[in-house]
Amino acid sequence: MESDLKKKWIKAIELGPRQILFGLDMDDAHLTDLVLSCIARQCIMHGQASLHTVIEELTTRNGLPESDTLQIIFGFVHELKIGFYCNGQPITAPEVKKTLLKNTDTDIRLILNKQVQASTFQAVQQIFQLMGAPFAEYKDQHAFAFAALHLLEQWRHNLKTWYFWSKTDRYPGKGQIKKQLAFTAHLLQNRTAHSLLTTCFNQKDQLSVAADEIRKISTFFTKDLAFWDTLGLNLPRFAENKVRIRENPDIAAAYNQLTVIYSSPDPFDNIQTARDLFNTVNAFHQQVEAQKLDVCRQQAMEKIDGVIRKLTADLAIHNVDPDTCNQILLALRQTRKKIGGLPDIDQVNRTCRDAIDLAMDHFEEVISDK
Repeated sequence: MESDLKKKWIKAIELGPRQILFGLDMDDAHLTDLVLSCIARQCIMHGQASLHTVIEELTTRNGLPESDTLQIIFGFVHELKIGFYCNGQPITAPEVKKTLLKNTDTDIRLILNKQVQASTFQAVQQIFQLMGAPFAEYKDQHAFAFAALHLLEQWRHNLKTWYFWSKTDRYPGKGQIKKQLAFTAHLLQNRTAHSLLTTCFNQKDQLSVAADEIRKISTFFTKDLAFWDTLGLNLPRFAENKVRIRENPDIAAAYNQLTVIYSSPDPFDNIQTARDLFNTVNAFHQQVEAQKLDVCRQQAMEKIDGVIRKLTADLAIHNVDPDTCNQILLALRQTRKKIGGLPDIDQVNRTCRDAIDLAMDHFEEVISDK
């Protein structure tokens, strides 16, 4: 069969949607119906169709190009309309391509994917409608199953990313994400339309719960990470004012609830509550910090005033000339004014300390020269 399945055709196979990846017009209904009817006829006669036999029939009797025919068949597998089997076991399209590249004579079988009962399909459609899936009204089972497969694979991809982030302990949800990853993997075990729809039907209650949980997790990881980072950064700062927080019962209750939500392994139902609590506690925190800054500024100015009084007396005792006295004291007076506009306690303390040290060093230098 080497002539029917040349390796260059196999290498060129695209594993994806017919309509997007292939170069020929795969929406040609006559062309695709011809290939599918050939497979169906052999399946009716033998229970399965041989890939080699199908290729031979379509190329010799119908004049179809071998490479295009092979590509159409892989497209049907991607759409869950047919399935590959090898040695009596289902095999994926990538595995078939790899196998044929090793040995083009490998006996690959094709089966038509069965359809589920209409009542089962309708029940599954209803589940996905409640989930808000845009494809929920598809009437064709294969098209529906293909769209559902794509959605579940997107779930799995996103969950894997979020699980990686949650393992750093910076973000919550590791246990819940791991649970939904396992459930999604279970749904994706069998990739035929019949198996996928049957599994979704059998797991319909858990599927609805999973969809809701994944929606909440998705909202968190796509919209709430910046807030969560801000919360994590500020909670230690709030803790510095615990004494003042405890003096206010409402603020204390809000702070306690906020810390509980932040430490929860599954806080996704309470993110908006956390935002409201954060705003409440943060407003109080800013008020306390402003009061502390005012006190710090006042203390720093009083400290500078004390140094000015002391240096004024010491300079007079040592008969330092007026110009030098003014230079030393002017720097302190300018710093005193500057402190009133500094934005945080650290800057106030540092500026005050540096100005006093510089003034005392200048004073000592003047005295030592006398």
